[in-house]
Amino acid sequence: MGNREQRAGPYEMPEDPKISDLFRSQIRNLRLALRTHTVCTVTAYNPTTQRVTVTVDILQVIKNNAITPSAANPAPTAVQDPVTLTNIPVAWPRTSSGYFTLPITPGDKGELHVQDRSLEAWLSLGTATDPVAAWTHNLADSVFHPAIFNAGDPITPPTDQTAAVIEGPLVKVGRNAVNFVALANLVLAELQAIKTWADSHAHSGVSTGPGTSGTPNPMPAPGSVAATKAQAE
Repeated sequence: MGNREQRAGPYEMPEDPKISDLFRSQIRNLRLALRTHTVCTVTAYNPTTQRVTVTVDILQVIKNNAITPSAANPAPTAVQDPVTLTNIPVAWPRTSSGYFTLPITPGDKGELHVQDRSLEAWLSLGTATDPVAAWTHNLADSVFHPAIFNAGDPITPPTDQTAAVIEGPLVKVGRNAVNFVALANLVLAELQAIKTWADSHAHSGVSTGPGTSGTPNPMPAPGSVAATKAQAE
């Protein structure tokens, strides 16, 4: 059959392999096993622990020994079911004094950054430590970055080249934020309405000269100037 490079799976060995074929096959297998980055879909998120459960979207392709090779299909392969990973930490932008978070819901996409050694001991201690476990580049030692989406689901409208944009169902500045911020155009509109009312205000039942003013016309109630999505403390 000769050397054949599969599009996604392992190499198929020739009937009479040479030493170069063996090396080539082993190198290919090592590359397939070496996980560094991949994309995934969220199935669950715990906002208290900041851990996600995800399914890996790039599926593994293996040699299918259940199918006899043929001229039309000299190297049969099989696509594996999606791998599910649990308790994967989310990489929020944060320091010891601040952080930025986003809502995460099932169906959201993201990228897994696979660590070269086990993260378990470091996640427990938070300091320089022996990785303890012998394995390397294990999918279970991934960190989830909520970022990437497929080409059919871009940000809309197109990203603004003149400003930094934060979009979401509700935007909070400060973790204890509950009050909606005022918007400049609404404040100005309310002040203008007060000015218009004051400019046209008149008292009824007032005579020229000494006397008391009649019943004043009440000032209209001010309207809300709160933003609809931004809260601050």
